[in-house]
Amino acid sequence: MDDKLLRLMIPTGNIRIQAVTLQETWKKIRDRHPLLESAPLRLLGEMSAASALLSASLKYEGSVTLQIHGDGPVRLAVAECNAEQGIRATIDLSQEESESPSVASETTGLRGMVNQSGLGRFSMILDPKQPNQQPYQGIVSFTGESLADAIESYMTQSEQLPSRLWLFCDGERAAGLLLQQMPDTEAEAWQTACMLAATVEAKEMLKEPLQDVLHKLFWEMSARLLEERTPRFECPCTRARVGRMLNTLGIEEVESILEEQGEVEVRCNFCNWAYRFDAVDCARLFNDPLGVAEQTTRPGPTTRQ
Repeated sequence: MDDKLLRLMIPTGNIRIQAVTLQETWKKIRDRHPLLESAPLRLLGEMSAASALLSASLKYEGSVTLQIHGDGPVRLAVAECNAEQGIRATIDLSQEESESPSVASETTGLRGMVNQSGLGRFSMILDPKQPNQQPYQGIVSFTGESLADAIESYMTQSEQLPSRLWLFCDGERAAGLLLQQMPDTEAEAWQTACMLAATVEAKEMLKEPLQDVLHKLFWEMSARLLEERTPRFECPCTRARVGRMLNTLGIEEVESILEEQGEVEVRCNFCNWAYRFDAVDCARLFNDPLGVAEQTTRPGPTTRQ
């Protein structure tokens, strides 16, 4: 089963359907977090699928980022999808959770992982990537016990566009189904579509071809395929970007790291590539930043420690 995102429309009811399945993309994300227990792994996969669905629902060339700062076992979780369906995601656990996992149960809910004391924050960032447009950040409440519940509530309230969302993930695949009620949607058609979508099971979305699942769900409503896209893992980090980041730290901070460690190593949390700068590289950061920017070759991947 290939990575695939499908966009459909039910013409008679003016209902938009989007569905995604991630296999190779999810494998690349999952393999960069080999120590994850089942519940955090499920959360990361669901966030990856949700970011793809939300990005495909937008009408601008930009990216969607889902970001959770948690106060429970999960301290940070981020999933980002750009307009070309390039996806990346990462998750960090608390030190206590890393040393002694406690959220391994498949039934652990969203609040139990990220909002135990009510101090967790969940935001959705829309970045148009246009010079004359500013990123928009919306705060998502931890409604319900699942990621789908929280996003669904936010979309219905903020966009005033009733939406239904189902998300699924296991060790091999991540998947999602999104229904959106467009203006002038017939109420009866919307209720029927939601009822049909609610019958979908995890084993179908995670094991069967996406076209077959959607055909079984919506064939009676004459759903029409609008677009087929191919999601993929993509991380835009480069040595030049890391160099610019180090430049903003200032020469004193960078020299302090060099004195202590002999080199500066920056590891991307998303793709796990390590960028290393020795004393000569660091000197060029401040004396010849353009020269450093030209060094865009990435080193080979290394294992997360």
